[in-house]
Amino acid sequence: MATPKIQTSISVQRKLSIAVGVLSFLAFVIQGLSTTWGFQSVGEQITQTALLISGGINLYFLGATTQKITEESKDGKS
Repeated sequence: MATPKIQTSISVQRKLSIAVGVLSFLAFVIQGLSTTWGFQSVGEQITQTALLISGGINLYFLGATTQKITEESKDGKS
């Protein structure tokens, strides 16, 4: 099953990459502080949501990276 290629500029990819890093960091901070501040259940929900969104963006990067590797293999680059 072939996945459709999404064309994005390098600046969009960089912004998405930064967003993934920020979301992951915020999820880590919320997870750690939610127990201390007494909102563990809500903290878990926020953390799971942030990591789910982050995972979705990472799936895009997996596809983009795989496509780039395939194109480089066809061009004879290793």
